[in-house]
Amino acid sequence: MLNELVKRFAGGGSERRTSERVRKKYPMAWLRGSELVAAAGLEISDRGLLFATRVAPPGTNVDVALDIEGRRIRARLTIVRKGPIARDGVEWTLVAGEFQGIAADDWDAIVRFCRSVPAPENRAASELSALAATDDDAYRLLPLKVQQRVVEVLSRAGRLAPWDQSKSPLLRMTYVGQAKTGVHRLSVHSRLPNQGEVLFFDSLLTVDDAGNVVLDR
Repeated sequence: MLNELVKRFAGGGSERRTSERVRKKYPMAWLRGSELVAAAGLEISDRGLLFATRVAPPGTNVDVALDIEGRRIRARLTIVRKGPIARDGVEWTLVAGEFQGIAADDWDAIVRFCRSVPAPENRAASELSALAATDDDAYRLLPLKVQQRVVEVLSRAGRLAPWDQSKSPLLRMTYVGQAKTGVHRLSVHSRLPNQGEVLFFDSLLTVDDAGNVVLDR
């Protein structure tokens, strides 16, 4: 097991900590552009996490996706330590990171996980979850100008018909999370009729607080 290496890498046992830390494996990946790179979550706290990966993330920041008790959480980390290890002849990289950007509800879920506190009943959250399951409600929640820009960007890419005020666009949108402060990720499934057939596309957009829309993939 990686226990001893994890212990040394995460800090000595005598180090004083103000946050709850859980040493427990959890599914996760880090993002290389739009690609999910497999990783193994080893530790987590309300300040950050520790994971192992066969492919070392470059740079000082990394976006991650992790599953905590059935909840998909997206976050951006600042890498504070990174180093190679070997186990059973296989090279790994241990990465320790602190949260730089994470949705408030997701951070609350991590705190509950670390403290073994059950999730509270939340009628509003349930209603929002039901809302997100519908085809275009996330799209309808956007300001009209941003809706138009979303359609324009997808139309230029050949993934959606041009804007028509009299018709609802053929798309389903899901809010993915913050890419960084003030910049939000949207996953879009769109359809485009073409010579008697229907073409399907999956896209990832970013929208900043100023309403600018960019097609990432």
